[in-house]
Amino acid sequence: MHVFFKWPLSVVSALIILAIMVPAVVLADMRLIMMTSDYCPFCRAWERDVGVIYYKSPYAAHLPLTRIDIGTEIPSEMLFKTPVKGTPTFIILQQNEEIDRIQGYDSAEMFWWWLSEHAPK
Repeated sequence: MHVFFKWPLSVVSALIILAIMVPAVVLADMRLIMMTSDYCPFCRAWERDVGVIYYKSPYAAHLPLTRIDIGTEIPSEMLFKTPVKGTPTFIILQQNEEIDRIQGYDSAEMFWWWLSEHAPK
């Protein structure tokens, strides 16, 4: 005779909800920061090539884009590993801590490749 332990429905429900919510919470705490400048020709090129379609990309839902002008103060909750020295600089934050960055813009292909290597799967 086998004896099976039956979990209460409330515990099972809580575990299922937790399993669904934890990855969403972790992903929700990620974002892409673009340090930009109105005078930067590479920023304008990125805006033309990538910026106009970024919100339609598969990355936008997991890495919402925040543009910050290099002349403004960085929000205190954002923890960058090193100061930003040029534009454009793209920084991936997870729970407001930098996990990677790329400085400059060469082409849309290189940007999307970099993002695909560091974005959540």
